[in-house]
Amino acid sequence: MQLKEVKIPNTYKYVSAFLTMRCNLSCSYCLNTFVDNFKRKRQELSGKQWVDGLNRIESLEIPITFTGGEPFLHNDFIYILNNIKPELSIDILTNLYPKTNDQKLRLEEFIKGVNPARIKRNSPYPSIRVSYHPEQMGNGEKLIENVKKFKEAGFSIGIFYVAYPGIRESELFTQMQFRCLDAGIDYRRKDFTGEYKEGLYGNYSKYPNSVFQEKTKSCLCKTSDLIFATDGKIYKCHRDLYSEEFPIGNLTNLDLKIQDKYIKCHRYGKCHPCDVKVKTDYKQRLDHTSVEIKNVK
Repeated sequence: MQLKEVKIPNTYKYVSAFLTMRCNLSCSYCLNTFVDNFKRKRQELSGKQWVDGLNRIESLEIPITFTGGEPFLHNDFIYILNNIKPELSIDILTNLYPKTNDQKLRLEEFIKGVNPARIKRNSPYPSIRVSYHPEQMGNGEKLIENVKKFKEAGFSIGIFYVAYPGIRESELFTQMQFRCLDAGIDYRRKDFTGEYKEGLYGNYSKYPNSVFQEKTKSCLCKTSDLIFATDGKIYKCHRDLYSEEFPIGNLTNLDLKIQDKYIKCHRYGKCHPCDVKVKTDYKQRLDHTSVEIKNVK
């Protein structure tokens, strides 16, 4: 049956498609795992299902960001990118790092099979944002090799490091800065989010006591992030996505409507840091949070 076109309210500032929760790395501070009972093995839409669903969306000012897990692990990743309608811009979040020889991210196949112009737009940051994790990647020399291949092929790409506060990591981040400078690679910092040695990292001043609390409260919550899970389900926040609770729709629904409204929630205090920390928006403007919360009781 023909799926109806979907209009996204202009209050949405970010659209993410989690193609898979599978990952080739196992970082101890992974944001995916901040909730109880997180599972990486989940039902995944096929490439055709993703294309049919996403192509329903009217043209957007903001890109669709493919993420995970590691999006390169989805069997149909290249097919998806090559069949999304040109009216929709594309961003990619990836680690671009096959840790062992048996992990196939198909990097060479991607470079040959995807037009770099399809993943390039006028924005203040690269369209392909590669995460550097010293815990898994050591000094990052192999990562730089992989990124250089993409850069030389014409892709808009850069390396972003999560500023984990360990001493060894800090030294490696600095060394990586000079390696990227020598290689002509865009290298940027992302603040560490979460707990480290009983300290809380991240600015949560807009919604105090919203994360890592023992008890929860009720509230009304409205999102500016449109989050598609691996099976097409839509969630209002990353906490619900990672916990697989309280979906508000599905990309494959015939009469899908994306609404701009507050939704009752009883999980304030267990919010995911990504949703309530103060950060920059897609135009790099400060004082943004992914959700708006009111009536906390």
